[in-house]
Amino acid sequence: MKCNAQGDWFKQTTPFLRFQTAVLFYLKPPTPTTTVETTKMSVRGTLGMSDVYPGIYLGSACVVTPHDLFTRNVKCLVWATPEIDPVPLPEDLRVVRVYVKDEEQQQISHYFPSVAQAYRKCLDADCSMCVVCRAGISRSATLVLAALMTCSDLSLREAYTIVKAARPIIRPNHGFFKQLVEYEREIRGRTTVALVPSPYDSRELVPDVYLEEIQQGVQGTFNMFLPLA
Repeated sequence: MKCNAQGDWFKQTTPFLRFQTAVLFYLKPPTPTTTVETTKMSVRGTLGMSDVYPGIYLGSACVVTPHDLFTRNVKCLVWATPEIDPVPLPEDLRVVRVYVKDEEQQQISHYFPSVAQAYRKCLDADCSMCVVCRAGISRSATLVLAALMTCSDLSLREAYTIVKAARPIIRPNHGFFKQLVEYEREIRGRTTVALVPSPYDSRELVPDVYLEEIQQGVQGTFNMFLPLA
């Protein structure tokens, strides 16, 4: 199947998520005109493999290559995009398949234990794991956050902050984030991220970390136009 990672993801988002994306990614200072080559490099840099935490990478299945995996000592690949067939991969590479679509009602939490187990084995073997979905935005980010909560002392909020800093485009859909909140409650007995009514539609519950990002993004945008004191 042809891979149009960013476009396909944007069509599947909710109105709130589209508004948030606009605030965070489109309201920013103008950039110089780029060439076709620099644009390709930018897309690859944005969607490619991000080193988000020791022993774990996150990326887009559309741009990951065997060379990327080899140079990063990746011995396990979590393929969370059943709509795309993997490129030819090394025979010694372990592939964990996650058969979920990027839809809020999909039960991605069924795969949290197996992905976490694969990550733990990579840590024990002093190698790395890479988790990919179509764009490296929703499904793969969800699985990485679950693995970090399981195999480290990080809370969901801490894991999200770290992964977000390493890969700013991550955005698990609201259904997946709800499952992450429930998973944290299951394994830790508490939650560090709350689901709150969306300001766009009070019937829609969204992670409070998303609202915090919108507030910070809007404030930062307005500050660009305010004269310095």
